[in-house]
Amino acid sequence: MNKINAFHNGCLRWICCIFWLNKISNEELYKRTKTESLVIEIQCRRLRWFGHVLRMSQDNVQKNVLRWTPPKKRRQGRPKTTWCRTVMAELKEMGLTWDEAQHAAKDRERWRQLVIALCHTRDEED
Repeated sequence: MNKINAFHNGCLRWICCIFWLNKISNEELYKRTKTESLVIEIQCRRLRWFGHVLRMSQDNVQKNVLRWTPPKKRRQGRPKTTWCRTVMAELKEMGLTWDEAQHAAKDRERWRQLVIALCHTRDEED
């Protein structure tokens, strides 16, 4: 994710004609361009989609995939970083358990407020 952010910041600096001699912070860059860090943007969208999936009906494929575990044994070594594990880590950072997240996602407005609180979006500045 750091590489994505670095590339994004470099592109923003190039578009704004801010060269390496003119040092400004990333926060100042985001204010000038009225954007946000791509890591935060990806995190917000991931959590929004997660809430959408949790509100789906039980027979929906996307919802079933969240709890599915493969029948075979895993290979030796570090487990793969999956989308679901990433979401679970973000929920842990928010201080939510899986069950609390499912309960909160049922109420759209509450889930939206949780996501906004986590992701300091540019909507708060307006």
